[in-house]
Amino acid sequence: MANRLDPAERREQILAATLRLVARDGFARVTLRDVAAEVGVVHGLIRHYFATREQLVAAAFDAAVLAELEGDEEVAERVEPVEALADWLTSTPREHYFVWIDAWSEAPRNPELHASLTRHHRDCERRLARIIERLDEAGLGRSDDPAGDARMLTALVDGMAVQHHAIGLVTRAEADHVVYTAAEGRLGLAPGTLERSRPTAVRGQWAASDSA
Repeated sequence: MANRLDPAERREQILAATLRLVARDGFARVTLRDVAAEVGVVHGLIRHYFATREQLVAAAFDAAVLAELEGDEEVAERVEPVEALADWLTSTPREHYFVWIDAWSEAPRNPELHASLTRHHRDCERRLARIIERLDEAGLGRSDDPAGDARMLTALVDGMAVQHHAIGLVTRAEADHVVYTAAEGRLGLAPGTLERSRPTAVRGQWAASDSA
């Protein structure tokens, strides 16, 4: 028999179990019955908290991204701007990006996940734009349109991360070099500035070593 937990604890337990399954199998393969088995409860208990699997996986994605916000805010607002930019643009760990890649794939068939993904994607762009604003304010770079620059760089980072993590077309070093070079040219930084800051990819709910 499952231990009795208060509703908030049980909900957190269900979301944590869902995230473990997502990290292992991807969003598309997660079912309510799988989550119930992972938690060790009956299927009906999961439905008491989440009526559909679409609601459950969207809530799990929300929980994963929200867990990163505190660290992201620290980077965006308090870390020195050049270091913050390099940290933001470097390829994050494989486990972290696989969840985003799976979310992109599942979103067209899951309106709840689509809404969550869109909201968090725009929030990431906003935080990167804030880093770019700080870089410009400090006289370390230049940007007439931080929001537009953030949107372009986010698209480039995501594209290179897919090439690296999903299909192994480029190494992490190659992915970072492409993104750094583009950012330096767009923001008026001297070539090599971002690479010399020696960023480490530590952001992500599923952070793990990634030396490829």
